[in-house]
Amino acid sequence: MEKHNVNDFEEPGENLKHKIEDEDDAEKLLCGYGACTPRWLQGFHNAKCLLLVLGICAFIQSFVVNAIFPVGLSTLERRFKMTSTHTGIISSWYDFAVLLVVFPVCHWGNNGHKGRWIGWGGVIMALGSLICALPHWMVDIYHPDGNSLANQTDFGQCTNRDDPECAGKPHSSWFNPYFWMFILGQTLHGVGSTPLFSIGTTYMDENVSQKASPVYLAIHAVLTSFGPVIGVFAGGFLLNLYDDFDRVDTIPMERSDPRWVGAWWVGFIISSISALMIAFPILAFARELPEAKRHRAKDVNQCHAANGDVNAKAPRDLTKLPACVWKILSNPTFLVCIFVGIFESIIINGFAAFMPKILETLLSTNPTLASYLSSVVIFAAATGVMVGGTIIRQLKLQVGGMLKMIVVCHVIALIFTTGLLSHCPQREFVGINLGYEDLSIEKSHDFSISSRCNSECHCKMEWNPVCDRNTGHMYYSACHAGCTGMTKNQGSTEWSGCGCLTSNSTFHNLIHGIKEHPEVLNQGYCHQDCGYREYILMVTLFVTVVASFASGIPTQQIMLRVVPFDQRTLALGVNWTFVRLLGFIPGGILFGVIIDTACLEWGESCGKATSCLVYDPFKLSWTITGLAIVCKLLSILATIIGYMTYRPSDLDNAGKGAWRRNAPSKPSTVIVILLFISLLTTIAFPNKPSYMPVTVTCDNFFPPKMI
Repeated sequence: MEKHNVNDFEEPGENLKHKIEDEDDAEKLLCGYGACTPRWLQGFHNAKCLLLVLGICAFIQSFVVNAIFPVGLSTLERRFKMTSTHTGIISSWYDFAVLLVVFPVCHWGNNGHKGRWIGWGGVIMALGSLICALPHWMVDIYHPDGNSLANQTDFGQCTNRDDPECAGKPHSSWFNPYFWMFILGQTLHGVGSTPLFSIGTTYMDENVSQKASPVYLAIHAVLTSFGPVIGVFAGGFLLNLYDDFDRVDTIPMERSDPRWVGAWWVGFIISSISALMIAFPILAFARELPEAKRHRAKDVNQCHAANGDVNAKAPRDLTKLPACVWKILSNPTFLVCIFVGIFESIIINGFAAFMPKILETLLSTNPTLASYLSSVVIFAAATGVMVGGTIIRQLKLQVGGMLKMIVVCHVIALIFTTGLLSHCPQREFVGINLGYEDLSIEKSHDFSISSRCNSECHCKMEWNPVCDRNTGHMYYSACHAGCTGMTKNQGSTEWSGCGCLTSNSTFHNLIHGIKEHPEVLNQGYCHQDCGYREYILMVTLFVTVVASFASGIPTQQIMLRVVPFDQRTLALGVNWTFVRLLGFIPGGILFGVIIDTACLEWGESCGKATSCLVYDPFKLSWTITGLAIVCKLLSILATIIGYMTYRPSDLDNAGKGAWRRNAPSKPSTVIVILLFISLLTTIAFPNKPSYMPVTVTCDNFFPPKMI
């Protein structure tokens, strides 16, 4: 009698059952709004369209958070009398808002409809941009002299005038209402973008194949990086428009005037409308795409041995959440990714928030040109993420190979970071870093913009620098230069009868052997010739950013691969919590404080400091370079440790790139690493004069806000 396997008879029934379930699921996976699911709309229900709408949403988020806001930092400080510490806190508050909601979003969003979470997040983000633009209509029309009813005969010259009275409390304090308006706007920006960059990553990853995931995520990152690229050009263009062009008939000053305030608020309005428009297509996508299960069946298990159960589920019960989080944190490779993210996020968030301001200081240029130069850095970021994704796909790197790639990228970035030390010479301001007798002021001594030549001028503390084009020296204002006359010549303002100019030029001519001195001063800054330094700084910065961002995609891929499939959203939430708390939040504040410590001259209003007027590029470059080097060294060390401790659960598929672990070699390897770091630290930070800034240590990175 012929024997048959019982399973042979049961298999068709089981297949039929699964087929029916798949058909039922397919009926539910329709694109639309509720019962409105037209057939023509299903043609857009695929991974490419999902990538497009998520990319556009990320583009808008990075456009406003990583471009419009940073480009306008100097303008906001001048317009609302805030310091860099204030604007640094506003920038970091975005990350603080993310930190507050990332766990609830990851927990409930992972079990819910990811598309709807992301779509409603876009609506909240639109509201945040609108609130950031509201201070434009809340504040009075901008008047550079602070008094719209000023005497028309007083145009800032040296003359007898009464001391100005303080009509009200200056806003450069923690009670500044506009400061809190920006805090509220950034809070909504952070809350609205959290679903996009937490569950949005897994939403994309789970709907494409494991092989295609690096390319899809890299393209998503490139679309995200286009936001700052377009944003810096748009922001630079908008800063050429006068702030109150919608409320005044005539522009009261020239665009070259250092007191110029551009239309910073228009970018927020554009972002608000765009975010609201893109939210609706995202809300139309189903819980998952029809082909998602087919891709998932072909995935390779690359989980770390500590989380080897690829089928482990994320807990729905909140009481079981701490145990699941602890198990994820017991994964050493995932923990290393968190540490690398922390170390790098300080640098990335600081530079993302203050890049235009840093370039403005180091290259002695204006905010508009600095915003255009920042676009070079953003192009480098886009290049980096594409290079990272392409290398992973072409070389078919798995976790072990991706860890090697991260080490190589950070070593390259470390070498080229030192290019930040190449900066333009310090601008020479009489009374700030140059004496009225043409002698440089020692950094350890106090300075004064008052002198015998302007003692009878009764000058107001209003920043309106003028330039001596013959010597390259600048004065705090025409009044502080002792000027009595003003004329308009071919669109530029010239000052004559300057008593301090005659006095200062006498000493300058004696020292430099010049027989004649100029008779006029010109409004605005003097042109600063940086020579080759500008090209060295921009080229090395470009390479540094490419290398740093090329490591972002493998870091992201490792985090998605070394934890169970259903726990990836929770794992990303854990990563974002630590990275935001220990990296992004202190990073923006730390850079704001560093920039403030490099200030040479503060503006004053009613006896209180407002925003910084003149920075020391030498001190600023050394401080941020030291900070970047320390963070890069810590990132390299953490990645090497992760490389040594990675133990895949599926050695046939994921272990091809793993290191051979010989126990006796581990201590010697660690010793070599520590000696290497000690040597680099000694080279990077030799003994310097007493006036050099103290290097600030750090501990933080993640692929930036834009990833």
